[in-house]
Amino acid sequence: MTDGYSSTMAIALAAPGDGHAAVALGALAVDSLLSAPGAVPPALAQAIDTHGGQVPLPYGHGRCLIARIGDTVAGMVYTTPPIRWIEDHPPAQRAGLVRSLIEIELLAVAEPHRGRGIATALLAAAEETARSAGSHLAFAKVRIGAFATMRWYRKRGYTIAAQQEPVVFRTRSGFESCDDGSDRYHLAVKALQPGVVLRRRLERGSSMLIAERDA
Repeated sequence: MTDGYSSTMAIALAAPGDGHAAVALGALAVDSLLSAPGAVPPALAQAIDTHGGQVPLPYGHGRCLIARIGDTVAGMVYTTPPIRWIEDHPPAQRAGLVRSLIEIELLAVAEPHRGRGIATALLAAAEETARSAGSHLAFAKVRIGAFATMRWYRKRGYTIAAQQEPVVFRTRSGFESCDDGSDRYHLAVKALQPGVVLRRRLERGSSMLIAERDA
């Protein structure tokens, strides 16, 4: 980072009262195609104002990290367990899957502070939080045709899955997989645990991404 940002910026969980600023930045992410299709949940601001950066969800917690420069909220990242994916599993398995995957749902930096590495620092902080919690993979949904966003994630160690290409990974209870759900976006995926890499394999004419130990 440059221009003194590395010494003046602090990244931490959002505090109660940060909801409006966080959601306003999240709306910028939606408008700029950085986040998944859809809109910022209207209840997110109230949830952050009430609970701070750890937001209760039906399974696990969403986490909102804020980048501050002095008293200014310069950027935010909001991550969440993939609730729909979890709910596709039998109820008895859901609690054990909460930490398997982390979705980067919103990532945004205020315009005056862009180009200074703040988004990269926020992403790295979110990854480290998820890694420490035992998550296997981080992923972001990238809209079809958002090539600049794909390049941005690739430079930070992510692999872009083809549409409907499954991502296979091991959990404590066995192998699991996820994909884009045929919803007009790609998954940008990164293995989080040390020594694990993503490799593309072809089987019976179809490809898949497999998270496996680096030989």
